[in-house]
Amino acid sequence: MAHITIETGSPTLCMNTSIHVVSSDSGETSGGTLYLLHGAGDNASTWQRLTTIEMYAAQYGCTIIMPEANRSYYTDMEYGLNYFHYITQELPEFCRRQLNLNTDPEKTYIAGLSMGGYGALKCALTYPERYRKVVSLSGVTDIQTRLHDPNMPPGMIKEMKAVFGERLQVKPDQDIYALSDKLLQQGRPLPDVLSCCGESDPFIEMNRRFAEYMKGTAYHFRYVESPGAHEWRFWEHHLRTMFDFLYNDKTKVE
Repeated sequence: MAHITIETGSPTLCMNTSIHVVSSDSGETSGGTLYLLHGAGDNASTWQRLTTIEMYAAQYGCTIIMPEANRSYYTDMEYGLNYFHYITQELPEFCRRQLNLNTDPEKTYIAGLSMGGYGALKCALTYPERYRKVVSLSGVTDIQTRLHDPNMPPGMIKEMKAVFGERLQVKPDQDIYALSDKLLQQGRPLPDVLSCCGESDPFIEMNRRFAEYMKGTAYHFRYVESPGAHEWRFWEHHLRTMFDFLYNDKTKVE
């Protein structure tokens, strides 16, 4: 396997940014492309450093793209940079030009943990024609609840205001439920969805509510809950769950 670190200037972000890529050194792309998003406090290198993600890339013959998004919540920020546009528009086009990617939408996936789980769901539910499947590991599935958490530290509230605005008002195109409902109403293609969360995770209740909602829809949805917290041991353990879902899953609902 080849591990490529790209440092490039981004017209959207108006600054240099990092992209980490894991891919076959033989040019094999039969497994398609997985965009893998990091959580708040992490960066583009974290998946590569703290998990066995490279082993899975080798096993399934896929190219894994791990971009940098800082603490943006993969959003076009109110007082900051346009990270949603970067992730969904500039990044795929850049990678298509620079790398030997399999660009078949049926073999294009997106996943992430925590903040990255929210980002992955938002990308797939906004552009379902681009991503066949989406995975959220311990994701922020209810951004409204997250923004109004009474236990959120003052520093983080200030940070969230930079992303979502002074009033912390969530727009329909930033809300997972609103995006999901819109797709269902429009009759557009629906991505397959996997959500995993640990029983001791602070986001467990919002993930359970999200699972109950999704099970009542036409989505091909799977929910996995198991012992674990909001930590890398849980995410490493469920890499197998994620890749089984991406490449082997044929079931409707669990």
